[in-house]
Amino acid sequence: MILSRRTLLACLAASGAGLPAAAQSGPEPQMVPVELVEDALAQPSAVRLGHRHGDVIMIEYFDYNCPWCRRSAADLPELLKAEPDLTYVLMNFAVLGVPSVTATKAALAYLQVYGPERYLPLHLALFRLKGAVDGERALKEIERLGGDAKRIEDVGNTDRTTQWMKDSFKIGDSLGFTATPSFLVGTEAYVGGMTLAQKREAIARARG
Repeated sequence: MILSRRTLLACLAASGAGLPAAAQSGPEPQMVPVELVEDALAQPSAVRLGHRHGDVIMIEYFDYNCPWCRRSAADLPELLKAEPDLTYVLMNFAVLGVPSVTATKAALAYLQVYGPERYLPLHLALFRLKGAVDGERALKEIERLGGDAKRIEDVGNTDRTTQWMKDSFKIGDSLGFTATPSFLVGTEAYVGGMTLAQKREAIARARG
């Protein structure tokens, strides 16, 4: 399942270079069914960071060509340090065109070959790149990190990798995610960019 043209255009608009209006005050939380949260967490493409069994789980749906996702990635090390009891989950959500799709194929192949323990350095490296990020550039970063580019390319072109991407689209669409980044914090969804302070507020809210 792929996103509709209307949904894709909404993603493109919300992920523009400027500051999304919602991000100035933070997106409004919306309750989502716990079953959808469980479905998201059950995806094999979900990369868990931070506390293994955190008291709060925060899931980020992101695209490697989304400017606000880049800002979110830059905040991630500080967030993990400030919230040691948080489980943070990365979910590839390649909605911003062909370059994003090919970059995501490489990233998901890297995850399959090298495991979630080695994923964060690649994630941060891809967001440090200037300009469009595509599969070719992702493979160069993978090589720089010591990965086998040929093996990654082969795994990226498998049906398994494609299915992972389709499953991510399906669940993201069910959650109503029409922008990147979008977040799940507990059973609340936040559509649009969030600052580090806004993320911590959402985490505190989930703790009650």
